[in-house]
Amino acid sequence: MMFLVYNHQCPDYMSNIVSLVSDDPVHRRLRSAASTDYHVLRTRTKLGDRAFSIAGPKAWNNLLQSVRSADSLDSFK
Repeated sequence: MMFLVYNHQCPDYMSNIVSLVSDDPVHRRLRSAASTDYHVLRTRTKLGDRAFSIAGPKAWNNLLQSVRSADSLDSFK
């Protein structure tokens, strides 16, 4: 799902849930703003960590850069 979000091939409600680090004005000066990292929100509970808005960006940020830069969904898989 995060690959589809990154490539703007998903519904708007999915892409509005997550945001790139480079889109956040507070984090624009960080080195991570130049990469394709997503901002991971903090939660207080284990149940909150399971939400797509948390688990999706966390999983995406843990992928290798070579995997993230795949051309198509088939090559990403």
